[in-house]
Amino acid sequence: MLTVRRGVATLLAVAVFPLAGGALTAEEAYDRLARGTLEEQCEAAEFLGISGEEAALEPLLLALADENPALRQCAAMALGELGSARAVPALVRALRDRDRAVQWFAATALAKLGAPATEALLAELRADDREAVVGAAVALGRMGEPRAVGPLIELLASRDLYVREQAIEALVAIGRPAVAPLMRAVDSSDVPTRKAAIVALGRLADAKAASALVDLLGTQDRVARHYAMVALREMGPEAYRPLEEALASGNPAAQKAACEILGYIREPRAIKSVAALLDDDDDSVRWTAAKTLGAIDGKYAVESLIRALQDPSPRVREVAVLALGKIKDFDAVPALTDVAANDPDEAVRAAAAEALAALAGRK
Repeated sequence: MLTVRRGVATLLAVAVFPLAGGALTAEEAYDRLARGTLEEQCEAAEFLGISGEEAALEPLLLALADENPALRQCAAMALGELGSARAVPALVRALRDRDRAVQWFAATALAKLGAPATEALLAELRADDREAVVGAAVALGRMGEPRAVGPLIELLASRDLYVREQAIEALVAIGRPAVAPLMRAVDSSDVPTRKAAIVALGRLADAKAASALVDLLGTQDRVARHYAMVALREMGPEAYRPLEEALASGNPAAQKAACEILGYIREPRAIKSVAALLDDDDDSVRWTAAKTLGAIDGKYAVESLIRALQDPSPRVREVAVLALGKIKDFDAVPALTDVAANDPDEAVRAAAAEALAALAGRK
């Protein structure tokens, strides 16, 4: 069975073998589609598809039913170019083709046909055949069809990982119309739906999606919080504003999660907001803030971390020392020297000595 990649390679190979006779006539194209070599058949199919002639429909439909999967691939692509609504039923059936490349070209053709294929594709989203469902999802996503959002979100509950993945891809391709329904799906009692909705929101990189994901950082649901963090990391700087709001939320779980994300994406705009958390009552928040400042780096981070060397918690002081050692700014040398000699905690003193050694290595 041909793969999608091999199918594409076949079509490209055909494209670079023009017939010696030059441009085809319609009569030659019909003849060669019926009796030529594979290369001649695929060239003829391409010619007939581009022609836009309704008379080309039946020969191309016959080619779509040929026993050779490579010719079926060419026929599916040509039918998409032809643009006839009458090709929809055959292309929908081709979503179930035993060859994966034919399925892919059929989905692509249906997406090109657009509105005439919409109702049939929406119906296929609820089919019993896995490949038909996936093909319909791919086509509707490429079309950006908003009516597909509801059925696609239902597919997020599928126990089939491939179906869920393709539903996510389609929702992301549809874009903004999918945001609000996905935000509602985040509250689903179905775990796969909730996870997939969070992943899709992260891929959308939309301001509303970012806010919805940041809201999950303070939840008691550890699974939802984890997936939201991963999604926000992927969203990157687009999520900065809602993450900054989370820093000021007063919710320790949300503050720590926001810190970790901002440190991961190394967002310099967050330095002052993160540094403000070094005065928080919760030492776990202060610890996370100090660690994040080390990840982000920057002059203001150094000043704040030096101040954190006076924190009442040994573990906060230690992570501040480690962060300063990572940044390697010579302005920290006097403070680190004092800590190495005088801090009451042995682990903090040892960390300071290591940080000083790292700084010495920069000379």
